[in-house]
Amino acid sequence: CTFCAGGPEADNTPAEYARYGANRLAEGKLPLCAEMCSTKALLAGDGEIIAAIYKERVVTRGYGSGAWGWSTAYPDSQGV
Repeated sequence: CTFCAGGPEADNTPAEYARYGANRLAEGKLPLCAEMCSTKALLAGDGEIIAAIYKERVVTRGYGSGAWGWSTAYPDSQGV
């Protein structure tokens, strides 16, 4: 979205800031939504690092019918 990525103007120019606000990505920062997400559900950054984080989360928590709380949330499911 343009909240953190700026727009089509050149990075970090007064015109870009006036239209879109801070361009966090051009500043080398993560999007504000990912920085502030209390659930840690949003991931942003290098693809290999994100894949490693996601894999670690799946191994830790399980997936589908093996995930914690699955049977409470989906009592009628057969499992995945």
